[in-house]
Amino acid sequence: MDEQEEKKQRTRQSSSTLTTRQSSSTLKTRQSSHGNHKSQSNSIPFDITFEILSRLPAKSIVRYRSVSKLWSFITTTPEFIKTRSKKTSPPCVLLIFRKHDKLIVFSSPQHKNTYSYVEDYHIEIPKNGFIRRLDSVHGLICFEGSKQLVIWNPTMKRFFTLPEPQGNGDEYYVGGFLGYEPVEGKYKALCIVRGWNTQVLTLGVQESWRVVTKGGFFHWPTKDTGRCINGVIYYKAFDMAPRHAIISFDLRYEEFKLIDFPMRDYDRFLMVSYEGRLALISDTSSVVEIWSLEDAGNKKWSYGQFHLSLPPNKYLKWLDLRGVTDGGELIYTGVSLNGSFCVVYFDPKKSSIRETKFRGITGNEIWQPDRLGFDLVNDFYVLPNHIESFISF
Repeated sequence: MDEQEEKKQRTRQSSSTLTTRQSSSTLKTRQSSHGNHKSQSNSIPFDITFEILSRLPAKSIVRYRSVSKLWSFITTTPEFIKTRSKKTSPPCVLLIFRKHDKLIVFSSPQHKNTYSYVEDYHIEIPKNGFIRRLDSVHGLICFEGSKQLVIWNPTMKRFFTLPEPQGNGDEYYVGGFLGYEPVEGKYKALCIVRGWNTQVLTLGVQESWRVVTKGGFFHWPTKDTGRCINGVIYYKAFDMAPRHAIISFDLRYEEFKLIDFPMRDYDRFLMVSYEGRLALISDTSSVVEIWSLEDAGNKKWSYGQFHLSLPPNKYLKWLDLRGVTDGGELIYTGVSLNGSFCVVYFDPKKSSIRETKFRGITGNEIWQPDRLGFDLVNDFYVLPNHIESFISF
């Protein structure tokens, strides 16, 4: 080996040693700031701890946050949340029954065709149990109350109540929605106050409500609608005319747009995400109609119609349309609580049907006699495409 080659090799070795020392120094510094320096610096390296924790099931991650300050710190960093989201479990469907001030929540994998035992847990509804609407948004559940929004993270089993929007004596709360902006990875809440006042709150940055100034106009949201799709919140409303319309709110640019309502029936439809776009779906005894927003910029809708062909032993009149999976399957549930509870998935393009029966629901204490005669079936929600979230506010 000549002299020049030896110099190059010594330079590479020196650089490698320096990099290793710098990396080790950085890890020890981060560790020592979240626990005893001596004990942490001699334990498992930070990056290995990070990788191990990111591979654990959601339940274990939540439980281990109380083990040490370091582990709690690691699992709440944006880097960990982003890494863990890539390893998250497949989407599940949440079946939520309400009984007085409690919610009984059942969860099951969305793409299972076999009998499934569901995991269930009971939670108390904050703010006296009043719910106008609830929705699943990128792993978080948004409860809309009479004056404000309550956010629930089922993975972390934590609630977070948003502050009431600002307003004067002549203005009052009309409606609110939660959305997720995927480019910057931010959750934002939208609130409509009576009048021209619309406000936005970004979750997790300790800021107050801000008044939206771009494209705002007077409108009145209708209940039981609202969907966030690809960073845009859509909901049905009345404008000044008054007329029925779809309102879109771009979360990144915080700008409103008004879209003409395409259907003749203003009430009997579901607002869903279908094939990555906003869609309005209605069904009859044998036909499913789908209006899909093909071009949001030009406000162009497309129309499709599908015929239902259920097996001979199934009766559509006993099933209610409840939602759509991320794979384009329509979700139907039974209206009877006798025997096992079933969810039927219908793929309109393949004309195929699959059924999942759930054990553990009809035998739950929720079905015990209720002296007030509370109707559990009518106060029932289906939230498909729900994913894990490790966000903490």
